[in-house]
Amino acid sequence: MKVSILGSGSSGNSIFIEINNVKILIDAGFSGKKIKEKLEVIEEDINDIQALLITHEHGDHVLGAGIISRKYNLPIYITEESYDACKHKLGKIDPSNLNFIEGKFYLETVAITPFDVMHDAERTIGFSVEYMGKKLTLATDIGHITNIVREQFKGSQIAIIECNYDYNMLMNCDYPWDLKSRVKGRNGHLCNEDTAKFLTELYHEDLEKVYLVHVSNDSNCYDLAYNTVEFELIKNDINIDLEIVRQNTVTPIYKLKK
Repeated sequence: MKVSILGSGSSGNSIFIEINNVKILIDAGFSGKKIKEKLEVIEEDINDIQALLITHEHGDHVLGAGIISRKYNLPIYITEESYDACKHKLGKIDPSNLNFIEGKFYLETVAITPFDVMHDAERTIGFSVEYMGKKLTLATDIGHITNIVREQFKGSQIAIIECNYDYNMLMNCDYPWDLKSRVKGRNGHLCNEDTAKFLTELYHEDLEKVYLVHVSNDSNCYDLAYNTVEFELIKNDINIDLEIVRQNTVTPIYKLKK
């Protein structure tokens, strides 16, 4: 299993995963041109991508989805609720490339399990990607950790989880009050402390890699997010490979060791 985050934040999100030679993109929140260029940074060809999975309909997750589907004949997997909410953004998609997610499905030998998460979209899902006992799980926009989320992340070797805001920074930033309420609500985003607590609950000896994603530019900072999570892990005697993901930086390919 290999993974690279092509960028994450309110200006765009996209994740590259390869497992058993199946190459997948999760979300396409950058322009088609940028996604192609970002893949080239990790020496991947967009023509080799076999599927595009969409978590929800917000623009920072679907901006380039329709474009790359049309240009590269790329199948899209999306919930019907999300599609109805963003079809005007996607544009015309070849019916043969439009796949509505209704439950667990397979891309060749790779099992994909969608699960619902709390976020203020028509419907937002996370994904578990599994093959031969290897598991990657992600939730990039999530306001509250539910039991469904806990169950889906259980046993993952790679976890990709939101670490969006610091409470004090959020309360003191220039956002209007209704936006602050939205961000910190159960259908908004995860704060640094909640992410840290969740990771201490999630930890098991085979958890190799954790990515902290969707860090806010206005109500958080990279060092604060990383240090808050790292402090909680150290306090609980947990040592894992922790990486903070920046908006405009492609992370190096990480290859599962075990």
